[in-house]
Amino acid sequence: MKLHMILSIISILFILNLSACSKEEVKYNGEPLKIAVIGDLPELNNEKIHFESISLKELSEDTVQISTNYDAIMITPLMFEEASNDRFVEVYTSTKIPFIFFDSEKRNLPFTNGGLTYESARWESLKNGSHTTIYLSDINANREDAWYFYLNDKKELEVLYKEIFEKVEML
Repeated sequence: MKLHMILSIISILFILNLSACSKEEVKYNGEPLKIAVIGDLPELNNEKIHFESISLKELSEDTVQISTNYDAIMITPLMFEEASNDRFVEVYTSTKIPFIFFDSEKRNLPFTNGGLTYESARWESLKNGSHTTIYLSDINANREDAWYFYLNDKKELEVLYKEIFEKVEML
């Protein structure tokens, strides 16, 4: 009976250790960042990065509050089609916070241009080989900026995240 209990405890500890190690280790050492995520929350391990899930509805209803509370907004593939709806174009182009379109082969274009959706945007004309785009609009200066991040090997995902977070910190 004691042996069975000890084995059970060891098994539980092993599973907890395994799940704790399953998060991607990102070696970002900059200022702490708070990032709102629309879609799947990234599974990263870095005490300086805090992700919080929000909805597109929350974003469109209170962009001022969200811009104040977060350093960036990340949108993941799960939400690309809905997030590319024309009703959100003004949100992306008038909100003073960087948008991270994570793993968007079509860059920011289906999100920041009316008449396109992620699905309907032609792949060939948008392909530049980038994995992720950070988009920032300054409506007062009549200016839009986009930065592209590339992933050559899935094993380098932590490097990609580090580059993205360093850029967000600079903005």
